[in-house]
Amino acid sequence: MAKKKKQKKAGLIKRQKNRQQKKVSQKRKIQANRPVQKKLSPSKVKQNLKNLPSLIFEPELKKIAFSCEQVESVKEQHEKVPDQIDALVTQEFQLQLKEQLEAMKIRFDQEGDLNKGMMVQAILYFMEQEASPALNQIVVAMYFDALNKIEQEEPTTLKQLNLLLKEYDATWSSYLQEKSDFLEKQKEQNAVSSEPDVTLTEEEESLIAPSPFEDLLEEFSEYMNVDLPLDDETKERTLEDVEVLFNDYFDEKEITQLEEIRPRRVKNFLEAWFIHNMHPTKEDLETMINSLETFFKFASTKDKIEKDKCEEILKTFEDKEIFLSNLNL
Repeated sequence: MAKKKKQKKAGLIKRQKNRQQKKVSQKRKIQANRPVQKKLSPSKVKQNLKNLPSLIFEPELKKIAFSCEQVESVKEQHEKVPDQIDALVTQEFQLQLKEQLEAMKIRFDQEGDLNKGMMVQAILYFMEQEASPALNQIVVAMYFDALNKIEQEEPTTLKQLNLLLKEYDATWSSYLQEKSDFLEKQKEQNAVSSEPDVTLTEEEESLIAPSPFEDLLEEFSEYMNVDLPLDDETKERTLEDVEVLFNDYFDEKEITQLEEIRPRRVKNFLEAWFIHNMHPTKEDLETMINSLETFFKFASTKDKIEKDKCEEILKTFEDKEIFLSNLNL
């Protein structure tokens, strides 16, 4: 079987298409949607995600629970369960769900319930990705809760929900992937078609300040060409990844000198900014970590950045699972 060629990140493709426009408006202002929270251990994150369906038993979500009549109606109209769930989730329901989740988040913050607050934040973040409701654990759990009321007399338990969700994922995995791929393709097509055609005059070009790290990135590119046994595709993607850190993130944070680079900044880039702004897949995030690892080894070897600082940054890359766990937040 021929090896499948890796596709570039949708976020990076869009960034490249809008490069000229982005340079004209370099000082982008992006609001942080997530408040700073106390860090949870990976094991606690995993446990919270397992308990996430229990949120449907909270009073805020009980207010908007699906009725038995609604479920019966979509079952008559659609054969496949994911399609039934998508049919239940109208635009009005989406707004109600987000409103109730935000109210829950405020309540959990006031009560100091870090675990449930993390669960709510995970769902709010997921909803920002505009994925199919049939992939939303809370929505699917609400569907099965209503279905259970039709078929059983006993109230639904968390154990039942987790078993039903596990069976649902196993049964509809391929179909859910098809729906997800279709929506992703639609989003990419809409993003490309909505991008303005920006052509700058020579005068406008002259007003655009070059990246303060332009020479460094060129030297890094040359280093990969000469010193590293990488194929052209890998070198291109590695450079693109590093450009996201230097030309996008550092530009937004107004970092213009190598001396201003801090390990905490690089960690924050991977933990939050890259995930929130580029919406990467697991593969994208793993590739980004590998790309940055390649760069900071270069920076240390060539004495571009202090060795102890590079070592501290490289050490943060050792446990990739910590960064990957943030894809679910």
